[in-house]
Amino acid sequence: MNRPTLGPMRAILVMAIAALVVALCDSVAFAHAKLLRTQPENKATLNQPPQKVELWFNEELQPQFDTVTVTDQSGKRVDQNNVTLGEGNKKIEIDLENLTSGTYTVAWKVLSADQHTMKGQFTFTVALAAPASAATSPAQTNPKSSTSPQTLSTEPSQQSGANFRLSVVRWLQYLASMALFGGFLFQLLILGPSLGGVEGLDESEKSATLRRSTGRFIQLSWFSLALLAVAIVGSLIAQTAAVLDVGFAQALSPPSLYQVCMSTGFGGPWMLQLVMLLIVATFFFIFTISSRRWALWIGVVALAVMFYALSSTGHAGAAAKEWRSALISDWVHLLTAALWVGGLFNLALTMPRAISPLAPAPGMKLLAQVIRLFTWYAIPSTILLALTGIYNSWIHLESFAELWSTSYGKTVLLKVVIFIPMLMLGGVNTFVLHPRAKRLSDSKNQASGEQVKLDRSFQRSVAIEAALGVVVLLAAAVLVFLQPAREHPDMTEATKPISTITRNLRLMK
Repeated sequence: MNRPTLGPMRAILVMAIAALVVALCDSVAFAHAKLLRTQPENKATLNQPPQKVELWFNEELQPQFDTVTVTDQSGKRVDQNNVTLGEGNKKIEIDLENLTSGTYTVAWKVLSADQHTMKGQFTFTVALAAPASAATSPAQTNPKSSTSPQTLSTEPSQQSGANFRLSVVRWLQYLASMALFGGFLFQLLILGPSLGGVEGLDESEKSATLRRSTGRFIQLSWFSLALLAVAIVGSLIAQTAAVLDVGFAQALSPPSLYQVCMSTGFGGPWMLQLVMLLIVATFFFIFTISSRRWALWIGVVALAVMFYALSSTGHAGAAAKEWRSALISDWVHLLTAALWVGGLFNLALTMPRAISPLAPAPGMKLLAQVIRLFTWYAIPSTILLALTGIYNSWIHLESFAELWSTSYGKTVLLKVVIFIPMLMLGGVNTFVLHPRAKRLSDSKNQASGEQVKLDRSFQRSVAIEAALGVVVLLAAAVLVFLQPAREHPDMTEATKPISTITRNLRLMK
């Protein structure tokens, strides 16, 4: 049987680049914490110098990594460099020196509970009243001089302390971990049982077919493990650069990496991912030298734990106090995506190597068996994927209008637009190609030309479906660092047990 050409795959990868541009278009609000109000207000003119600057956020902030600086027109600092948190770590304030008349700039940077950074700035002006008008009330002269917190009438500038490399690193983590998870389950639940159900192959042919497929699977898995290792290390470096607001080279400093790893909520889940990576690599090595299937099952469990750690460092972790099932829903969403999309990667890359040397009749029988078993697992996975996706979107979007009026909603729509043709291609494989493969495998009058055509159609369909999966994962990685439309109050208690790993390690020092 002929192997499929890579033309469709290349075409869809070009679509991935285009999708990236679309996904990031207008997406300037990376991060989750949002500035609600300040005192003084942005662009306020005050007749009395303020004693301090206060900022309120919609989310709990991480201590030690929040900064506020207040400077005058010449760039001289006029604050007392004593940043403190209050009101459940949602308010940050700093005391000021005795200010004179002039315009002052407040620059701030914070690290929110979901480990995303945000920074921005605003200005206010002090116009001390002349002695002759000292009797005039400041509030009468300027309504904005009230000492009570005011809602922002002119919103100060806000931008992400994160950057595009965080999304790229998360994308690579998704690709590598899902290729491993789906590949392990493909070997355990689909390929082996499919070979056992094929008639017309003797044991030596079955062993040879399994050996060819396993060889390609091992190559793909070692590559995925290497990519995952790079992505996990890269995620710490990128997070350090974002949290400390430094360049990539400065983020490579061991003290800086240690500080972020041990002093933020990102550190616990990151160390958990690293431990799971070592477990997966160890037991996969055992599998490669001994073919012990239980070693792959241990890898599946370790990867599932890794997905939970990924979920806990995103929006689901921040939303789970208000929506208690948010973290579990996001975790199930990742697991089902890994089973389906990761299985597609292995179906596209390992099956041609297994089937191509076979005669047409047993090749068709094996193809029919593989499609049948893969469909048996893919259908419930896609149903769960759709249901959890709808629930997750409902958690982070307050109305349908936000699907096309916010960057977060537009990216969700992009995922849906790509998800639909993936479902359609899956339907073609299940309801069109599988019956044809079954009919040809059972037919006594084998038509080799029709078999070759069917094999090419199936491989082309799977290649396109897998490439669309690459684009979906790209959109999902972008979503992790986009501002959700719905605001969530606090860090969830469900994520704190993971974060306590960091605290316990510090206590041991």
